Amino acid sequence: MKAQRAGQVKAARKAPAKVTKASLHEVFNREELFERRKLALAEAAIRAFNRHGYHATSMDKIAAELGLTKGTLYHYYKSKTDLLYDCWLLGIEDGKQMAENAAAGGGRGVEKLERFLRLQFQTLAGSAGSSWLIPDFSALPDAQKADIRKKSRAVDAMVQQFIAEGVADGSIVATEPKIAEFFLIGALNWLPRWFSPEGRITSDELATIFIGIVLDGLRAKAS
Repeated sequence: MKAQRAGQVKAARKAPAKVTKASLHEVFNREELFERRKLALAEAAIRAFNRHGYHATSMDKIAAELGLTKGTLYHYYKSKTDLLYDCWLLGIEDGKQMAENAAAGGGRGVEKLERFLRLQFQTLAGSAGSSWLIPDFSALPDAQKADIRKKSRAVDAMVQQFIAEGVADGSIVATEPKIAEFFLIGALNWLPRWFSPEGRITSDELATIFIGIVLDGLRAKAS
């Protein structure tokens, strides 16, 4: 009996403690590290695509943004189109988060819309436009194009709701929310082509100018 117990104790000492994923420090979590590296690659790709255009941007150029080799880049993305697709998903997810934050702040429709626009401009200053991607569907397969359009409708719907609320509560003049939202997003989408966070005008100043021009046309005038 004593010999049997001693054997069990000895075996217990040899058996390594089971390590669960929850107990791992984030530094050693390979899956999390992989996703963080993919995020950095996608942000670098967006900056390169916006500066040079998608077709003129090689995988070598994107890898050079982060001091990597092209081979390392292909470890994370099997093709440039897959990278472009991920860039679009990143931008949509950021846009959705901004719309949710704008809605959470409460207030009238025009206040939610202005809050959303300012959050959009803050991404330019905070990460050199890391989530701003100039529209270019030409290289994506049809299935990926369809998926991007489907996912982006959720953000479109939230912004259109801000405008509709503004029309209903009297803070925005009577207008068609869908058309107004397409106009706003269309203008925002081209900012990375000419705006530089290192330029003379800050993103906050540009946001004020943009919002003044746009919302003065939408904001209901006091009677």
